[in-house]
Amino acid sequence: MSPSAGSVIITYNGIDGACAAAIALLARPQAEVLLTSAARVGGTFAELASRSERPEEVHVCGLGVYCDWTELAEPAEALKRAGVRTTWHCGRGYLDADAERFARFCTPAFMDLGSNAAAVCENLELGEHPHARTLLEVARHDPHLEGDRAAPSGDIRFWTDLINAAIADYFKYQDTDAFAETVRKLARLEMEPADRDRVAVFRRTGMRHVLWGKSEPMCRLRRIIRQCAEADEAVLITGESGVGKEYVAHLIHERSRRATEPFVPVNCALFAGSANLANSELFGHVKGAFTGATADRAGAFAAAHPGMLFLDEIGDLPPEVQAKFLRVLEDGHVSPIGSDEPRRVDVRILAATNRSLPEMIRRGEFRADLYHRLCILQVRVPPLREHLEDVGTIVHELLPSLAPDRPEVTLSEASVAALQSYDWPGNVRQLIKVLKRYLYLDLSVEELLDQERRLGALRPAESPADTSLLWPTRVSEVRPIREVRDHYAERAFELMDGNYTAAARALGIAVNTLRGYLQGD
Repeated sequence: MSPSAGSVIITYNGIDGACAAAIALLARPQAEVLLTSAARVGGTFAELASRSERPEEVHVCGLGVYCDWTELAEPAEALKRAGVRTTWHCGRGYLDADAERFARFCTPAFMDLGSNAAAVCENLELGEHPHARTLLEVARHDPHLEGDRAAPSGDIRFWTDLINAAIADYFKYQDTDAFAETVRKLARLEMEPADRDRVAVFRRTGMRHVLWGKSEPMCRLRRIIRQCAEADEAVLITGESGVGKEYVAHLIHERSRRATEPFVPVNCALFAGSANLANSELFGHVKGAFTGATADRAGAFAAAHPGMLFLDEIGDLPPEVQAKFLRVLEDGHVSPIGSDEPRRVDVRILAATNRSLPEMIRRGEFRADLYHRLCILQVRVPPLREHLEDVGTIVHELLPSLAPDRPEVTLSEASVAALQSYDWPGNVRQLIKVLKRYLYLDLSVEELLDQERRLGALRPAESPADTSLLWPTRVSEVRPIREVRDHYAERAFELMDGNYTAAARALGIAVNTLRGYLQGD
């Protein structure tokens, strides 16, 4: 058997792909594992060809080729000329027609065995390895494989769910390392306590909170969400209505060390200026504390302990409650209404708003000290008009869930192009509404968009998209220059994801000057 040093195993997101790579690791335990896709496989080979130290051999586990063929062939042929041996395994028949093309730069090890894992096992002569037999059983539960199969149980179900959790980590957080690490654990068939927690979280949430899109703004957003999740600090999530701020909050929770603890959402807009209601909902009360308090109420802080409290529409938190809320953040003690016995809570705060909190601070409607306590970390969710290239992907992923009884429903390229020509003031929420109308009404996408355009822009007056600040078109839109300056600085700060240094550098001012603008000084 060839030495393992200098080996690279390339695979794809999928149960069969993970098991195929894990079986290859049984023969090459020191190999590097790379995750790619049929669309990106050419780029993966280009990266290998550009390395100063090229691998001795490459094993590809069942990948198709959805990129331009020359994009793959040129770097693959360069590797062959450099003496790199490439074996392309496939056990499901979908590459057979291109075997001659593959043979120009690799050894196409194509078989009809029902799974890519079985092909790797056969090609590397690992049929008698006990781990390989288990991995073949796990691979059988890939939903893309043909044939009827019973639902997995016991350890087999655990491993399929762990693979699916790693796949979810990629789509939720742009995390490619999680899949490679899972492949290595599969090869050893060793599970850790942290893996059981990951599986428990995946079984609870699945792919429910994925923010679909392949554009750079969405890839950057997923990376920022991952970074915020791994820090145990308060997070302020900003963005227009309909962009998915609550999804971001869920994703932070799912990735954090508190993922198995409670996630308690509270919509501050429901308080409608009622300090008494806000106090009761957030901090709780004891029986008899006020008229109607017929029983003790724990409150959201206590209910969230030791997990996360998500405060949506934080800008609507009544001013009278903000000081008490700040005190809880600072000392970690909650005092229910009517009680003299404070309770210690350990809660991470996530807050979201589509309003400009710095502007509210300038108007005396929001406490500056509370803002700085909430905004330790910040995530700005981009509006859909800033990544219109993702509309096709979003539609492709959403339609099956919106019409589960009509799997044949799709949109034409012309309809997707029409959707991409609209600026979506209501963001993804508005797109979902249009898709539902498309499914239930006998109207074309173009007719539905005409209806939406007649509604006009529905963005909040305080939205950062309000360009009248910079270019007024009527006398009523002229603002004081200081207000324009502060709004511009705030927008730059949001675009830099809350990074004072980067925003100040882009604006050509000192960091302290920027802080002053944001605080209205």
